[in-house]
Amino acid sequence: MKDDIKDYEDIVISTRVRLARNIKDHRFPHLLQDEESKEIIEIFQNAMESVDPDKEFDFQRMSEVNSVGRRMLMEDHLVSPELNKNKEISAYFLHKDRKVNLLINEEDHLRLQVLNDDFTLRENLNRAREIEEQLEKKINFAFDDKYGYLTTCPTNAGTGLRASIMVHLPALREADYMEGLQDSLNKLGITVRGFYGEGSKASGDLYQISNQQTLGISEQMLVEKIENIAHRIVMNERNVRARTLEKHPVKIKDKVFRSLGVLKYARQIGEEEAFECLSNLRMGIDLGLYQGLGFKQMNEMMKKVQKYTVLNYKYDLKSYKEEDVIRADWIRDFIKKEEIFE
Repeated sequence: MKDDIKDYEDIVISTRVRLARNIKDHRFPHLLQDEESKEIIEIFQNAMESVDPDKEFDFQRMSEVNSVGRRMLMEDHLVSPELNKNKEISAYFLHKDRKVNLLINEEDHLRLQVLNDDFTLRENLNRAREIEEQLEKKINFAFDDKYGYLTTCPTNAGTGLRASIMVHLPALREADYMEGLQDSLNKLGITVRGFYGEGSKASGDLYQISNQQTLGISEQMLVEKIENIAHRIVMNERNVRARTLEKHPVKIKDKVFRSLGVLKYARQIGEEEAFECLSNLRMGIDLGLYQGLGFKQMNEMMKKVQKYTVLNYKYDLKSYKEEDVIRADWIRDFIKKEEIFE
């Protein structure tokens, strides 16, 4: 059994830390007029000249990104639906490693987020803090001695921190444990959301686990709380997977290899079916049933089979009617290129 907190790639897809901040004496984004929204963007542009002297961040106004490009950024979790909704007044800074971005005029003036493909919440927090501390040398963020950092939504006040982990839980979902798990976590101030966050479903059995409480607890304690809960979830998922394989070996093997066959040979496949097959195959890799691909490759496939991302694969972006064909082509090409001969 794996014990290292970072050695969770069988279950953990990614981690994210997000800090919400607002500039003192400026209205929240939903109340901004055009000129004030431009002023907010200029404040961050000026601050980033000191924060980013080596020009490692690219700046982009959302209104200058086409609709497909905005959707692709959302599918990659680099921008939020709220930033897209506010495209006329919003912008973002994206680091060249695509792991750090600053969303400007989203729900708050600043949503600073650090993402990673490993179980690295503490490292994510440290990196976010470093950037925030540099910004605070140039920007006066709204802060109250009693309530902490002030945010548009009161539930984000205090630290303004959201720490989240994306996990793959096919066994717990199949065993009908997810509803009970969600109820238990809600009592602990933890929320469970789908692949695209609040209000979305768990495509490919992928769930986001994140904190609800931001006030009255330190950033470090929040991260440790999420880590501890994630550890228990990982252990439960592993145990249920092992028991299911022991009790129903033929059923599990059939599900895994039937999914592999669809992915390798289908000539058209929808997004939902692709996610389902990838989820089954990913679990099969963990159970030792298939060694042709690894977890990192499976994670990449789960990102790339999404609607707008797949439409950017060697085809004219206007070919929406061919989406399922394009997706099947991309999957077959990827597996052919990456698969280790067994």
